[in-house]
Amino acid sequence: MQPPKIGFSSHCFPKNTEMDRILDFCEEHNFNAMELNTNTQNFDLRTVKESVLARIRRMADSGKVCFSLHPSDGVNFSAPLAEQRQQSLDKTEEALRIASSIGVKVVPVHPGNLNGEAAPEQFQEALEQSIAAIRRCAVTAGELGVGLSVENLCHVKGTVAPNIRCFMSMCERIGLSLIGMTLDTGHAALVDGLEQTVAAIGRHVNHIHLDDSSLLRSDHLELGTGKIDFPAIADYLRTFDGMLNIELKVSGEDAAGPILRSRDYLLRLLSAG
Repeated sequence: MQPPKIGFSSHCFPKNTEMDRILDFCEEHNFNAMELNTNTQNFDLRTVKESVLARIRRMADSGKVCFSLHPSDGVNFSAPLAEQRQQSLDKTEEALRIASSIGVKVVPVHPGNLNGEAAPEQFQEALEQSIAAIRRCAVTAGELGVGLSVENLCHVKGTVAPNIRCFMSMCERIGLSLIGMTLDTGHAALVDGLEQTVAAIGRHVNHIHLDDSSLLRSDHLELGTGKIDFPAIADYLRTFDGMLNIELKVSGEDAAGPILRSRDYLLRLLSAG
């Protein structure tokens, strides 16, 4: 069996951290996976340096690091205005093109969401918009040789997929042959429960965001410091052959410590069986 692909998200670091410093951290600590998150200044697709993109390409081509790219900033496929929805599509398709050019394997996306209360017909319209947009992005991704993956965001108010049953139904309508799924452990724990979520979508998951939770909010805690029962899905994680990316919200400047301790926790969990 291949060693697990364990990495971290650039989102763990302060927004003003230079991407080269984050890539240095990845290489110095021998991570073999990493997620580039566009919701930070350090990887803004509009301003990222060509030298950074070239370095990521070299790392990907070496086979030592498997990358994902998460275009979460300003993307809402169910935004109220057609212009906003088009901008979300444009941003995601641009992210897919960049991902293809630098050797990224997986691009996770969020389902759309509505602001405020919505009548049933408004909710249905928003769901249809999300399905159509993600399907279009999935087709583009396939043409570019990149995998599109849809993240379980069932805990978000106004989401078009408010529980794992709805999420699975939405993904089936998009087309399971076109997409994978990104499992966020903290998100799952808040709504349906982690074990139930894995039971429902586990066979379709190709990318995992690992984070602990207080079970009160999506706080993206260091692994082992919250209330999630990770041993309950240890067998699933041991056989998982996609990317396991640690995704934390770190207060202060010390991102390295929580990331490294989270990896140690995960390695202990994977070896325990």
